[in-house]
Amino acid sequence: MTLRIGEADDILPFMKNGVTSFLANTFQGVDVQWQANYKYHFAKEHELLTYWGKKVTDNGSDILLNCWFQDSFITDERVVISTSRGEFCAKLLIDASGGQSPIRGKYALRENWYWWSVCGAIVNFPDGLPKGMQVGDYQLWQTFRDTNADENASLSQGRPVWEYEVLDENSAFVFIFFLGQFRVPFADMESEFLHILRNEPSTSDFHNVTITEMKHGWYPSGDEDSQKVTRNRVAFVGSSACWTSPCGWGASFIIANYKKYAHQLSAAVKADNLDKEYLAGLIQLTRRSQYQVLLDQIATHFLSFASADDLNAFIRLFDPNGELGAAGPLMCEKLFTLTITEEEAFLMLKLVAKNIGVKSLIETVPKEDYLLLVELAVESAEAAVIDIFHKGLELLHIESPDEYERELALESGFSITG
Repeated sequence: MTLRIGEADDILPFMKNGVTSFLANTFQGVDVQWQANYKYHFAKEHELLTYWGKKVTDNGSDILLNCWFQDSFITDERVVISTSRGEFCAKLLIDASGGQSPIRGKYALRENWYWWSVCGAIVNFPDGLPKGMQVGDYQLWQTFRDTNADENASLSQGRPVWEYEVLDENSAFVFIFFLGQFRVPFADMESEFLHILRNEPSTSDFHNVTITEMKHGWYPSGDEDSQKVTRNRVAFVGSSACWTSPCGWGASFIIANYKKYAHQLSAAVKADNLDKEYLAGLIQLTRRSQYQVLLDQIATHFLSFASADDLNAFIRLFDPNGELGAAGPLMCEKLFTLTITEEEAFLMLKLVAKNIGVKSLIETVPKEDYLLLVELAVESAEAAVIDIFHKGLELLHIESPDEYERELALESGFSITG
């Protein structure tokens, strides 16, 4: 979408093919397929990083490879950064080193993040693509019966999800992910991934592939405030500041917002206005974006804790042959790309309540997320959401607070503010 409106057209030469169809299969028999409504490009990542590196050096900056951060010291006038290649001074330290950043660790910053733990590989098929597999296929969701002793175990209980995207006529990116409040260690992920890749009966198309590049990582899912973590003369960006959507489809958020943020940050550096409050104020989401992040956050937490049965019911909502028809797949893509409208969001909430049940929904969401449900109801000020919220309160034997009722009376749905 960022490419389509011309905000990042300089990276078009580094894009190829893209997702054309989604597939979802679970061991309990859910089988959903649809043609992609949006265009999701595959990036030639190594070429793209080389291009961006040249842009950095052409603009007068240096890139020091094999240079490790050791420590930093902040004064009223500058930052002193200690590295394996000496000390450097600057007005501002921008940390883009990820959610496990040692710089974040120095400030003992901890967030109530959920983690997508991912392990996979780029693989080549020795005899070309297997029969029935096409360039652009994206296996969005696949689970297996034998990965957990409890067949109804949730993702947070260690159930892996298998996904892949077919990149071209000979290769694919194939991986597993875990979703929960804690990171899964790499060794555990790698062992599970290789077992599923080589030995799982339903992945037989991949048993003889050649691994050309292993990949793994952890990326966080947070809320809008997690993107505004700053310190005096220190700005956190990328996944170090949870610059993603709460779901994993978050790279577009970074690309879409980077230019505006960089422009504002450059102005702040020139003015030497670099206290933590001012830096945090550079990121201002519209009211609609705040709502979408909140809705996506709740959906992510639901995906983590829902039972296998409830996840099956959730996936079936997006079946083009299901209750929503052709609108089902589009709803899925809009929810996780933060483009869902208020009307579509209300419809989805109604269907979740109908097909999964309010009681199951309330019991699935962790207790610490109850406030998120309150926020959602207040932001929506719509009968369907309020009804779900009140039913949840009844199940929990909680009386509706007066303050909540007053806020509902004042709210009038979405208002885009910036």
